[in-house]
Amino acid sequence: MRKQGPAKAGTAPGAARARLSRAQLLALVVGSLQIVVAVVPVLPLGAADQTLHVCTGLIGLLLAWKHEYARLYGIALLLVYGKLLVTDMASSTQWLQLPTLETVAYGRATLAGLVITFVPAFTRR
Repeated sequence: MRKQGPAKAGTAPGAARARLSRAQLLALVVGSLQIVVAVVPVLPLGAADQTLHVCTGLIGLLLAWKHEYARLYGIALLLVYGKLLVTDMASSTQWLQLPTLETVAYGRATLAGLVITFVPAFTRR
């Protein structure tokens, strides 16, 4: 039998330390914030918007455990909230109308999806 050296403190022998990618961390953060925005009554959102935020937040938390799934979550945010943002902006009747809270929430989620989708996976060393 081969003799193994002493294990480092805090690690089990043969266990690899898992590293989360930037997309995974962002998916966790954005998913958590989606739930917080829906649950905490900071923004007066409608019931449909609250449900959408909770669902996309839970999906983000579930998909953040693998890098490819986190990227997929970013693409889904970009497509779903981008569509809602464009539809909301196109439905305005005035030329330079101030954005509503729903438009700001859609824009924030669209931007988060864009960042999650295109952020580099890890830093270079």
